[in-house]
Amino acid sequence: MIKGFFISGTGTNVGKTIISSVLVKKLGADYFKPIQCGKNSLSETDSDVVKKLCPKVKIFAESYFFNKPESPNIASQKENKKVELKELLKIRKEKTNNKIIIEGAGGLQVPVNDNYLMSDVAKKFNLPLILVAKTSLGTINHTLMSIQIIKEKKINFCGIIFIGNKREKTIKTIKLFGERILKKKIKIIGIVPMVGKITRKSIDNFTRLLNIK
Repeated sequence: MIKGFFISGTGTNVGKTIISSVLVKKLGADYFKPIQCGKNSLSETDSDVVKKLCPKVKIFAESYFFNKPESPNIASQKENKKVELKELLKIRKEKTNNKIIIEGAGGLQVPVNDNYLMSDVAKKFNLPLILVAKTSLGTINHTLMSIQIIKEKKINFCGIIFIGNKREKTIKTIKLFGERILKKKIKIIGIVPMVGKITRKSIDNFTRLLNIK
């Protein structure tokens, strides 16, 4: 069985790929993006971004790549394909001495097909889930709803990594109400600042901000 972490976020474009890169660097981990929908403005996939920021990383090929930057269920329908959970889970048979950082697509409640959501995929992997959240306006609602899903589906929860300015009251509020939802302590793994341009040096610096092994 593989070891590592499943990375999800409170929504799309919250910074999952950057945090995945930081974790890859900090833990000497491999990387796997099961479902890739579309590319960024530089025509890069998330795997391309992680490879650029962490050149020595071992990257496992995506189980599914779709051209459109849409929800996996919609993107796959447009290409007359179907996402099968058994294909996503094949990575569990890979032999590696490293931990694997598995990055989900979008947030926890994004559908991957007509039957399953990304939260179901996370549940199937049963790796400790790290939730990536911004500290900006709106994050309290999005983060607490994500925590509610984590509780309802009994997902193995590791903690939260925030991206943005250190807004102590916002983080304290999320921790307070999140712990009421879960009925247990929530670990704040770290707070990573927003920067204009992400470089390899940025990733190296960010590794010192995360409390995780």
